[in-house]
Amino acid sequence: MKYVFNCLIALLIFTFGQAQVSKWQSEQLLKFYSEKNFFKLDKLMSGNKVREDDPDLLLYKATIDNVFNKPDESNHSIDIILKKYSAHFNDAIMKELYFMRSANAYRLQDYKTAYLDDSVIVARYSHVCDFSEIDSREDDITIFRSIMNAPKMGVSLPADARASFKRDIADLYNVSITLEKDTVDFVFDTGANFSVIMESLANRYGVKIVGSRVRTGTSAGLKVEGQMGLMNFRMGNIEVENAAVIVLADSLLTFSNGAYRIRGIVGFPVMYAFKEFSIKDDDCLTVPQKPEAGSERNLALYGQYLVVRVIAKSDTLPFLFDSGNTTTELGSLFFNNYRNEIEGKCAKVKTSTGGAGGAVESEAYVLDSLDISAGISRYTLHSMMVHPIDQLGYDMKYFYGNFGQDYIDKFSEMKINFASMDISFLGLKKK
Repeated sequence: MKYVFNCLIALLIFTFGQAQVSKWQSEQLLKFYSEKNFFKLDKLMSGNKVREDDPDLLLYKATIDNVFNKPDESNHSIDIILKKYSAHFNDAIMKELYFMRSANAYRLQDYKTAYLDDSVIVARYSHVCDFSEIDSREDDITIFRSIMNAPKMGVSLPADARASFKRDIADLYNVSITLEKDTVDFVFDTGANFSVIMESLANRYGVKIVGSRVRTGTSAGLKVEGQMGLMNFRMGNIEVENAAVIVLADSLLTFSNGAYRIRGIVGFPVMYAFKEFSIKDDDCLTVPQKPEAGSERNLALYGQYLVVRVIAKSDTLPFLFDSGNTTTELGSLFFNNYRNEIEGKCAKVKTSTGGAGGAVESEAYVLDSLDISAGISRYTLHSMMVHPIDQLGYDMKYFYGNFGQDYIDKFSEMKINFASMDISFLGLKKK
């Protein structure tokens, strides 16, 4: 009898562990996955046990591991799906699986896999992609092909590191780097998929050119051509070797008839290699040798973009995070969701979005104010631009806006932790 009782208990435990996801949960999981609201997807998935015989939950796990920086775990789930369940999913989701695996490869500096997976998207799944998405994938293919046989970037951090920081005349973060024996200020930009250097400096400091010419998009939604190179530099006591860098003509990084020049940009791959960094009082960049444990997952990685969880209007709204943006602006998703509060009530103005290669003009609305929370921080921004038509490519359709310096600058410290996927803004400045 005891044996039968124990078997019954074991069966109940097994059955409970294998409980099916409810219809409501399935619908919500699919909704959050389709909307790219990774934070809501993560919260709902936290109560579900993922099994290898459930392809839908495997898809959601692959997505969560992808965006919350567990590329190897994400690839494990993706490989199971591609091997066993490719017939279960439609072409749109199959495209997303290759996109996620390409993004994982990008973070792991496995540029050959990124090149191959992006090539699969263009060759097999262009019919389920927007034109602008295919355009973006083709740009990435040119870059990944140029550097897929290059040595991986190496970052040496012998101790907790510090580097000098300042704002330039465009109010962008600049960090001092050392090229050979010279000190040069580069923009520190989380929104840059790769680091950038102007051609004259690349020639002066012996940047090694690799591959053929490449094409990339700019913050103004324009296309520019350049070359890929490998650059060595120091940032404080941090040594960086073989950083992949896009070499652009000086004219593409020169603005206002020469009054403002961007000599170079330290991009996302370098920051990602730090695992954690903080910017304090606009004059000091700190990189700890060992990252701290984070408090919450309010930061995600979507492809080559950073996404921050914003709480506004009593809802969880994902925003693209780009430290190169001077202002926080709202996109078409925000406009369409809150159209009744904007049309006929907010002033309409003409605006210009600028970046390497020039500027693009468009119409926008001016929202009086929006109360925003990011992590434990909170602030009300005023006179915000709302763009009915996005200027930043197909990716923007999933996000409510671009998170900018006008919010960041209200706090004395910003800390980003890629190990725990946490971003925090600390110490509200006195007005």
